[in-house]
Amino acid sequence: MGTFLYKLAVFLGFVSAIVILIFGYLFFEPFTTKTEEVITVTNKERWGIENGKYFIFTENEVFSNSNDYYHNKDNADEVFKMFKVGFTYRVTVVGVYLPFLPRFRNILNIIETSTKETFPAK
Repeated sequence: MGTFLYKLAVFLGFVSAIVILIFGYLFFEPFTTKTEEVITVTNKERWGIENGKYFIFTENEVFSNSNDYYHNKDNADEVFKMFKVGFTYRVTVVGVYLPFLPRFRNILNIIETSTKETFPAK
């Protein structure tokens, strides 16, 4: 009986550690991965009929523009209307882009807009 309880305790400890790591990452993601990017929009689409979830396509990456509790974002509908195909934007994004996973970085807001291809250096 002692070995069964030991194995059960190790298993539950392992599962608890995984759950804490996942929720810890979700909680701290906005603080650790927030960056500014300069993007040129090549296309934009709505995700089905779902409100508050959009995709912004650029030459190098696809971004999500979606309402997200963990990112404290609820203005995806307004931000989506500001994007125009062919325009260049300086945006704040959060998240990690991994090409082999279907996870997109989320656009939090638009900092600056330009019709030119690049912004002047800071």
